[in-house]
Amino acid sequence: MSEHGHDHADHDHDETGHGHSHDHGGNRRALLIALAINTVFFVVELAGALYANSLTLLADAAHMLTDSGSLALALLAAYLATRAADRRRTYGYQRVEILGALANGVALVAIVVYVAYEALARYGDPQPVKAVPTIAVGVVGLGANLAGAYVLHGGQENLNVRGAYLHLLADAAGSLAAVALGVALLFGDYYVLDLLFSLVIAGLVLYSAKDLLRDSLNVLLQGAPRDVEVDDVAAALTDIDGVTDAHDVHVWALASQQYACSAHVVVASGADRDAVLERCRHVLGESFDISHATVQIETTGGVCESAELDCYPAGGD
Repeated sequence: MSEHGHDHADHDHDETGHGHSHDHGGNRRALLIALAINTVFFVVELAGALYANSLTLLADAAHMLTDSGSLALALLAAYLATRAADRRRTYGYQRVEILGALANGVALVAIVVYVAYEALARYGDPQPVKAVPTIAVGVVGLGANLAGAYVLHGGQENLNVRGAYLHLLADAAGSLAAVALGVALLFGDYYVLDLLFSLVIAGLVLYSAKDLLRDSLNVLLQGAPRDVEVDDVAAALTDIDGVTDAHDVHVWALASQQYACSAHVVVASGADRDAVLERCRHVLGESFDISHATVQIETTGGVCESAELDCYPAGGD
């Protein structure tokens, strides 16, 4: 320890700085299965949309194509996120997951613009739509979307998997709208419903994109995670025995499941600094799910010591 210096104490800290273990393999398998289901049905729905002349089906097919792209991107991100840290990327490649999620959100917004444009273009001249093919494709599509969403349901704590999951749910709603459209057309020439249902799909897509864009941008801007209050973290650190104050507290997300923290902790004269660091480690990990922290210990005498902490107990999940 040196005055105004920075000594680094490594507490169960590996090269990546994270103590959690994540089921990347399970996520990749789920994404691969969902990608296969989605891509096969995209071809079916596109052919059905062209045959039935349905904007609702065409909009849903465009969404399916974007789904396939987003699932492929999610697979790539899931693979890159497992790569080990190196000297240039000391936290590894986990932010690739967030970039993929942001791309998914932007793609969803682009779909909304496309569908709205096509609906307005057809508004003055509604086109005839074939009812039976629309129902058939909608039913098959609904099954495919729900099957893909079911495969991904267990991995939603991963932001990129959640993005793919939301894509598929929005598509399922679109398929349901196609079925409703086809049934209505069996009873009359309600072709205007094709435009209305396509706009409903656009609204669902936009809704699913909102949280995804907000969360991914928050991570990239290094904002505090939604489930962590920085003031609560500072208060918990201040409540530790031997601590008189905690300030300059920052909490951010390295990825959707990896939180980090930095803080300055002032200890009382004569306090056991190693004990304080150990308590900081447990409080941050157990109470706030923070996996890595940089804590600077300060004393009233002006002595400083910095420590890098893996906040999860050895062998913990």
